Amino acid sequence: MSFGYLNCAVDPLSAIEYGCLSEKNGFDRLWVPDHFVDVNGDRLEPWTVLSAVAVRTKKIRLGSGVADTQRSHPARTAHIVSSLDVISRGRAILGIGAGEAMNIVPFGLPWESPGERVTRLGEAIQVVRLLWTSSRERPVSFAGHYYRLENAFLSQPATQKPHPPIYVGAFASKAALQVVGRLGDGWFPWLNSGDTFRKRWSIVKEAAESAGRSPDLIEPCSMFMVAFPRNSAEKNDALIAGKANLIMERALLASLGQKEKIDQYQNLVSLSKEDIAKIMDAVEGVPDDFVYRTMAIGGISEVKEKVDELSRAGVRHLAIVDLLAPKTVERTLNLLRKIIRDYK
Repeated sequence: MSFGYLNCAVDPLSAIEYGCLSEKNGFDRLWVPDHFVDVNGDRLEPWTVLSAVAVRTKKIRLGSGVADTQRSHPARTAHIVSSLDVISRGRAILGIGAGEAMNIVPFGLPWESPGERVTRLGEAIQVVRLLWTSSRERPVSFAGHYYRLENAFLSQPATQKPHPPIYVGAFASKAALQVVGRLGDGWFPWLNSGDTFRKRWSIVKEAAESAGRSPDLIEPCSMFMVAFPRNSAEKNDALIAGKANLIMERALLASLGQKEKIDQYQNLVSLSKEDIAKIMDAVEGVPDDFVYRTMAIGGISEVKEKVDELSRAGVRHLAIVDLLAPKTVERTLNLLRKIIRDYK
């Protein structure tokens, strides 16, 4: 098991400091979301933050968790990641997914159908990889539905050979999970219970085998939300934060047994003040048990118990999120150091 810290709900300067602290505390990777907005106020532009962390660290690997395909042409994405790879001396990871409505709809971009977004994702991954192999002497071409290259090349190669790894963000969509199996170096899902992870990973494995790939070439990861509350007020805040995240992941919420009013959450795409108010109203209907089944709130023993459960399900990398960020991040990182030591 390897461990990453997912840096969210903090300002850019704090994110840089926490990224450096993550390396000091033994984390293997630092992940930064690529959102304009989120429930907890994500505000970071990942590549700027990761580049700043790169020049102050030596070992921790640096990845987006995850970028989408509609806000950046894959040629630009390839160029950004190859530049970060050089700056970090070979530590860049591209996390990429099909996108979320909250980062698309309010900004006037077309919100495509699920099938279109998954097809676009698959093409984007192919274009990025092609460009990472290109040079003036070896231009590349590609003819897809969404992207087209004609004798294209990038002048800036990446440091890693053959290229930086690509981790595909996919949650419950079977088509997206199949893209992971066909094209991903890693699977980077959001929330999972042990059961949902096993079911979704089986789809990834089957797709890999159908494409003639060994599933062993794909690293199975999962986000993992934790909190170390010091009092009843912090415990309640962590539960509310956990429930708000579950509401945004309707497939997992349904699998846990929440059958009523699931559809009402699908239109919360702008995360306006009104949308956040709806989410906060809805958390009252989510049982505490759903949070404890998918996250860890308590002490070191509770976190280790959940880590072991996810490990048994097949997870090989955990991207840890602090449910109480930003106010407890430094304390959380210091406590997690003790857990990470036990798995090294």
